[in-house]
Amino acid sequence: MGSYGEYAVQANTAQSPDNRELLVAAVRPLISRFLDTIDYLPPQEPDKSALRALMLEYAATSGVPYKEDKHSRQCFLTALSVAGDMYPGHPLDVQLHIGIFTWLGFLIDDTNKSIASDLAHFQSRFYTGRAQPSLLLEHFAQTLRNTYLYYDPVVANFIVLSALAFVNANALENRREFQELVPLESAANWPYYFRDKEGLPEVYSYFVFPRVLYPDIGSFLQAIPDMCKFINLTNDILSFYKEEIAGETRNYMHSRAACERKKAMTTMREVVPETAQAYLRATNVLDGKEPYAQAWHEYVMGYVAMHIINDRYMFADIGLAERFVSS
Repeated sequence: MGSYGEYAVQANTAQSPDNRELLVAAVRPLISRFLDTIDYLPPQEPDKSALRALMLEYAATSGVPYKEDKHSRQCFLTALSVAGDMYPGHPLDVQLHIGIFTWLGFLIDDTNKSIASDLAHFQSRFYTGRAQPSLLLEHFAQTLRNTYLYYDPVVANFIVLSALAFVNANALENRREFQELVPLESAANWPYYFRDKEGLPEVYSYFVFPRVLYPDIGSFLQAIPDMCKFINLTNDILSFYKEEIAGETRNYMHSRAACERKKAMTTMREVVPETAQAYLRATNVLDGKEPYAQAWHEYVMGYVAMHIINDRYMFADIGLAERFVSS
């Protein structure tokens, strides 16, 4: 989800003011063209009051911490935004399922170091029906089982498999062998392989199409690979500036650049059109297939908006806030 560290690439220092100006000059046109390509328009803010109430009720009775500190509250609020803003046309019970899944997923991602052993054995417990060793993991396991209430069984299988891969990736991050990996030119596909496992792209792609509204899986199956690529890499594109400013190199852009013996900015310039093309391919697959195409469009606008309106992504610094943020 948020964390990503397949190679321990040596961190840069934070950007100096002069370097920051150069970075802005390089990043601004790339992101601007990307947003133009996907025809980004700020979506209307949906009413999330009912969803918020249901998520709060679930959290309060779950025993899983959700308001103990600022970070816990932010995880909860971001999960609310994911469910309500990216899937605005979904029935409330499906939104609740997505919100709970996302909230618990954030908490797993954030605490993976302290629960690494539990994560490594999560799948064996899940498959054999044994209880998980913590409330967080037990609720996550039950949430995965609940997926079959809302999605076609084959689609639900894909969602659960992607979620299990995410848990395993979080366990892998804490293995010494993983942390000591050295980027190899011959391992150029490894960075995206790991990005795909830890990023939950299949989960959020298939979440777009709950069975009650989108029963014909043949209408969207061929779009899924490019939807996944768009979900993974859009996050990396829109996070690039803030992570460069912070000197953060444990991410897909730097890991791919290290394998390919390139600079991260060169990789960014390559990833932007790759991601735009993935969007166009997925959109073309769904073209003329309503309401499937509209559901994808709503997801894309909500997903991008969540990054743009969040101050942590520093769009005001890049100089795109006035153009792409609704007033």
